[in-house]
Formats: sequence, structure tokens, C-alpha cells
Amino acid sequence: MWAEADGKGGMEKAKDKKKSLSTIVIDKTDTEMQEDETPEEQWRVVLHNDEVHTFNYVIRSLQKVIGTIDKKKSFDICTVTHGQGQATVTTCWKEQAMKYCLGLQRQGLTASIAPESKFEGGGDSGGEPDSGSG
Repeated sequence: MWAEADGKGGMEKAKDKKKSLSTIVIDKTDTEMQEDETPEEQWRVVLHNDEVHTFNYVIRSLQKVIGTIDKKKSFDICTVTHGQGQATVTTCWKEQAMKYCLGLQRQGLTASIAPESKFEGGGDSGGEPDSGSG
């Protein structure tokens, strides 16, 4: 009743002469794309203290480069940086962290990035989105 199509196991249409019925079998191969389910690691943009720039200059620079940071948040970051030597400005994916870091450096500030998992040092509260000040 079935005829082998090409010797590779595929089947083709075969006709049952008694009942005039046709059966078509289609070989279906599931090709699922495997997605990389490993989440991308977060990176911190870290601002380091210097004795050159004023608070007002740093506040304006942070607002200009980051864009989502308001004046009060910028002031809080400056306060932590001044007191602890460094502060986290923001946490994001690596490519964006590099852009922010370069932007801050173009403003003359000392900044770096560090992977969240390997971050060591103070200034954690400086850039956390919902941290309270006090």
C-alpha cells in the first residue's frame, strides 16, 4: 500500500484501489532554535572621587551623560563618592555601561565599570535605583 519515495525512509502518496482513498504522509522535522537562556551579567558604572571637579560640575555631568538621573540622585552619588572614594552611578548591561563610562570620562571625570558579580568596594548605595538617602 505504501511506496517508498527515495530509499531514505520518506513516504509518498499511495492509493488504495478498493476504496479509492488517498493517504498523504509528510515527514516533519522539528527544528527548534535553542536560545541562550543565560542572562547577561549586569555591570556597574563606578564614579571615583577626585579633588578637581566641583559638586555642581559633577552633578551636571552625571545628568548630561546618564540622562535618567535627576539632580537629587546626582547629588546623592556625589556625596557617596566624596565620602567613600567611589559610588555606583548605575547598573546595566556591559555595552551600555561602557558608553556611560566613556561619556563620564569625556567630561573629565574618573569612572570605571565592573561586573556586578565581581564588584568590590564601597559606594554601593550611590546608584541603586530605589535606595533611600539618609
